[in-house]
Amino acid sequence: MRIANHIVGSGTAVFAAYDAIAGSGMASRGLPQVCCGVLLVYTAGIFQDYLRRRDTRVVACLSANPNAPLSKISSTTGLNHDRVASSLQRLITDGLVVAEAGPSATTRFYRLAC
Repeated sequence: MRIANHIVGSGTAVFAAYDAIAGSGMASRGLPQVCCGVLLVYTAGIFQDYLRRRDTRVVACLSANPNAPLSKISSTTGLNHDRVASSLQRLITDGLVVAEAGPSATTRFYRLAC
């Protein structure tokens, strides 16, 4: 997803620049397309930075509180449950966090992978 946003934004900017330079009669659309492509790349970068910061907060919490349930991570980080769950899913996929079954079927505990 990260690379796809950069490719789409960069591709839009390149094609728009070519259109503006080649003079296909659509030069008035070229500059706005370049701007849109650049903004898409910039916005994707800002969003990825936000996700990294949020994931870092979750990892810091798990470092101090191993085997913490979602509710504890949420209250410690100050993030809502959905955002913490999203970060945990990403961190599990990346192999940084391990989820373990809790006392009930719906409860899971999370810890850093060693």
